[in-house]
Amino acid sequence: MTVELNHSSWTFRDLGSGVPVVWIHGFPLSSRLFDPQLPIPGVRHVLPDLPGFGESADPSRAMTIDAYAEGVLDVMDRAGARTAVIAGLSMGGYIAFAVARRAMERLCGLMLLDTRETPDTPEGRQGRLDSIETVRREGTTPIIDAMLPKMLTEETLKGNPDLVERARRIMESSSPAGVIAALEAMAGRPDSSELLPAIEVPTLVVTGREDTITPPADAERMRSAIPGAELLILDEAAHLSSFERAGEFNRAATRFLGRVQPRR
Repeated sequence: MTVELNHSSWTFRDLGSGVPVVWIHGFPLSSRLFDPQLPIPGVRHVLPDLPGFGESADPSRAMTIDAYAEGVLDVMDRAGARTAVIAGLSMGGYIAFAVARRAMERLCGLMLLDTRETPDTPEGRQGRLDSIETVRREGTTPIIDAMLPKMLTEETLKGNPDLVERARRIMESSSPAGVIAALEAMAGRPDSSELLPAIEVPTLVVTGREDTITPPADAERMRSAIPGAELLILDEAAHLSSFERAGEFNRAATRFLGRVQPRR
């Protein structure tokens, strides 16, 4: 049964039964990015839309990565999930780190998808501020047009128009207010490097071999710093690796989640 709930400006879906997994989408996307993961067996999928993305209303206040993490914990409370595997892609990974800093005891596992633990460089931060001005002047279309070619491999962009269109539609569900809030939050996010050795739950680190935004070197670095972490590099995949190569990802996630034990 699908349960649609609103919490403040958040909307989330609650589907299936089994090990709870909270899927946190990246920028500028929505929880629909994880629809290809719904067939994973034995999983209770909790799929929030961040404020201003997907079905959620625009943020009612300035957002930080920690504020998003508070929202994720509130969603878990509303869903009755005392503990869960947190799966975060890109910006969702930054939020997953913030959840772990705030409440490691609420995690029974972690999946870090096409993300990194380090903060923006000065150049990266300035690029986000420039993007904010672009959105204020022209809306979200220039951001989507610039980012979509980086999200998927060249092979997919040329040979799989249906998947490309699905990705574009997901991105187009983002509002200007949501995009601006997320850009501000990412520009100011903290360095999570010191957190990695303290992560005490089973962790799967995933990236696309052709991801140019968070390349495999980032995933290798995180895997080596997190005790016992596993690494999955998906061939013929870019930044949306779990979306672009859903079959391979789902098989690996099924194996990983089969070893996760919910905390009591």
